This record gives sequence, structure tokens and C-alpha cells, in this order.
Amino acid sequence: MGRDGKSVLVGVVNRKKDLEIAFNQHWYRMPFKHAPKRKADFLALYQTRKFGKDGKSINYYATILGSSVVYRRDLLSEEPDHPRADEPYCRLDLGDLRPTPRRIENRSRRRVVFGFTTLEKLLSAEEVSQLFDVYPIEDIMMEALAESGIEAFHEYCLMESRRCRYRLDFAIFCRGGKVDVECDNEKWHRQPVRQIKDHERDCWLKRHGWVVLRFPSKLIRDNLKLCIGSLKQVIQELGGLFSP
Repeated sequence: MGRDGKSVLVGVVNRKKDLEIAFNQHWYRMPFKHAPKRKADFLALYQTRKFGKDGKSINYYATILGSSVVYRRDLLSEEPDHPRADEPYCRLDLGDLRPTPRRIENRSRRRVVFGFTTLEKLLSAEEVSQLFDVYPIEDIMMEALAESGIEAFHEYCLMESRRCRYRLDFAIFCRGGKVDVECDNEKWHRQPVRQIKDHERDCWLKRHGWVVLRFPSKLIRDNLKLCIGSLKQVIQELGGLFSP
């Protein structure tokens, strides 16, 4: 498990207010429907990009003292009109927040969601990817594309009005068209708001001549051969890979 068998839940904080609550009131919340069933000894807090220069990193962790299920309106009584006020949340009671030995940065554009690591890894890591044993799905896809001889441009940026409108996981150019390959984290992409944005994005890409292929992370891990086979079929239908 790690140092003295201690496990760590990596949680996400999007608001400075929630970080202040963890510091001053010693608790952390997460939607009950997304809360992992597995128990942990510690909580590490991943601060999103909304924290500016302190964002996209883990800087603090704390001992988990206990847990309970509480409605959001009871946790945050000052936000009675919040759309999720009547939903249950898992509240984790915490000890004092302690700084990690070093800033643990997320140096990729991958979204961090709830996950587990060990105390040993948390105290030695310099990068978020070092915390988890699961190989990132984009890296799995990148290696498979290279082994299949498919030239792909990772994190390809589509510019509009001098800014990056969309960043594609992988862009592939064919004689008769172009393909966007997306590696989707199921938990993130199943969220209603994300599904709406994904639909808008896909429609925009299709209007601009792109074929969009979305592969769920589970399929990439369990049946990568099927993913590559589907991609090869599309490439063939588009006349094969473009040769400059």
C-alpha cells in the first residue's frame, strides 16, 4: 500500500472558499453520487487552474478523521439557492492541513478527478502523474498510433480569431479529410454540462470538415485493438494518410 500501509484520496477544490473551509473548519465535501466507496487515511487537495499561480497542483494534505452524509444546504447554509442544495454530500472531517514537501504539479492538460495513491508517493512526487499507477489513456493511445504507423499530432490546437478555439487530443490528416481522436474519461464526459459542451464542440468540428472519434478510457484499456481498427477503417474511407 505504501508508507505504513497509508492510502491517500486525491480530492479536487475549485474555489478558494472551499480551501479556506478545509484550513479553518477542517472538512471537505464531495457529491455523494461521485464519492468513492473505498476509504482512505489521508486527503490531498488538488487545486484547479482557478487558483491562478497556485493552481494545477497539490500543495496540502490532511488526515481523514471521519466521514458522514450531509445535505449540501446543511453544509453551506449561506448558499440556499444553489441548484444542488437538496443533494446529499459526503463530508470528510479533517485534521490540520499540512503542506506537501514540494509543489506537486499537473504538467499536462489532463483533468484531475478523484483518485487514490499512497502516502509514500504523495510525499515524494513532483508531478501529479507520478501519483497514480494507471497509465494515462492518452499515452496509451499515442504509443498505439506510433506502433501502427499512424502519424498523429498530439494536443493539436485549432485557432480562431487568434486564439485556440479547441485543442484536439490527436489530429490525423488524410487525403480526403481529417480526423479528431478523443480519449474520454467516462466520469468527466458523462456529466450533463460536459455532454452539452462536447456536442457543441463535435458539431463545430464536423462543420469544419473533421471526423470525430471518441473512445472511452475503459475501451482504450480493455480493447485498444478495436479502437485502432475503427480508426484505420475511417482513415481508409478518407483515402489513406496524407503524405506531404
